[in-house]
Amino acid sequence: MNSLTKISSLSFAVLLIWNCESKTPPMEFTPDMADSPARESQEADELSAINSASRIPPKGAIPVNYFPYDYRGVDVGSLPNKGLANPFKLDLATLKRGEDKYQVYCAPCHGVRGAGNGTIVGPSPKIGFPVPALISDKIKGYSDGQLYHVITEGWGRMGSYASQITPEDRWKIALYIRKLQEYDNKTKKETANK
Repeated sequence: MNSLTKISSLSFAVLLIWNCESKTPPMEFTPDMADSPARESQEADELSAINSASRIPPKGAIPVNYFPYDYRGVDVGSLPNKGLANPFKLDLATLKRGEDKYQVYCAPCHGVRGAGNGTIVGPSPKIGFPVPALISDKIKGYSDGQLYHVITEGWGRMGSYASQITPEDRWKIALYIRKLQEYDNKTKKETANK
């Protein structure tokens, strides 16, 4: 090792030890790297192209936990079938998740079996209006996309559940409703055969 290397190594070590045992804050050679100047959102920022501390998001940016939905405001009856196909396959885990979410969000009004007689509604409506039975022939004729749309946008007196139920869980609830409808068809056939 040459003497220049030895001197620089020794001085670096001394500086490092001196900095570690110091009771004062360490020396900062580039303080703006460690502590960037904070700005309030309404404050002017001369470094910005728009002279504002608020930054304009890039074109096409989507906020966190926001899922764009192309069918906002569309009536469920005029909803196109293409584009709203259920991306989930019917398996036990998907059906279980759909059942769990159905029991939490849908069963209080629509009932455990989807007959429109939930604990809030009961035999005579306690909430002042009848709740549609999900096992009715009309709802059985709906596509999975239409069921998803109703959960997302709401329908009639039912409000939107888009803020409470994730898009994936809405599709899983639609699959669970299909299972409730299949069970209803099966029990009707068994009753008719007796």
